[in-house]
Amino acid sequence: MHRTRVLVVDDHPVVRMGICRILSFAPDFDIVCESANGEDAVEKAQEFLPDVVLLDISLPGINGIEAARRIRAVSPLSHVIFMSEHDSSNLVKEAFLAGGNGYILKSEAGQELLNAIRIVQGGKRYVSGSISVSEAASPSSSN
Repeated sequence: MHRTRVLVVDDHPVVRMGICRILSFAPDFDIVCESANGEDAVEKAQEFLPDVVLLDISLPGINGIEAARRIRAVSPLSHVIFMSEHDSSNLVKEAFLAGGNGYILKSEAGQELLNAIRIVQGGKRYVSGSISVSEAASPSSSN
């Protein structure tokens, strides 16, 4: 069985720990590394070439949107799933324009995270259920 290699990026240690804990219970995921800021995330994506990058939008230094652009440049096969507490339609659109494959609200991540990763790994886009699909600017969005 192929195990999905995941890079977890969030500037709050307790959030990273919680995400890693959720992923640790799933037999099909491996956490290859963690990062607390955008610059480091880009370096680690280039080094580890993860299948999926779980990327907070609000990061110190370069934000998640810019980090995603850079990650896509150094690791073009990595799928990027943005995690945010913001459901602004403009931010969701910007995230997908930056190369995102998914957008999940942190308030829903506990319930949706594993499913979101699997959907994105399957080649589809994912948007949290409480965000309207039209906000994601993608006709191929899934919930």
